[in-house]
Amino acid sequence: MTERLTNVEEKIAYLEKFVTDLDGVVRELHDGLNVVRREMGQLRTQLEQSQEEDDGDDLESQRPPHY
Repeated sequence: MTERLTNVEEKIAYLEKFVTDLDGVVRELHDGLNVVRREMGQLRTQLEQSQEEDDGDDLESQRPPHY
């Protein structure tokens, strides 16, 4: 009976460590995702500002001089 209890305690200890490690990974991914979202928002803002400054001209209508 004590051997069985020891095995269960070992498994619980392993699972606790696994959950702690997994929590760290999930937190890192969450932080990384927040960085990506913030950068995407900044890029979206820059793109919108750039489009407003172009006076509505789209790039397809602007041909390079060699055409």
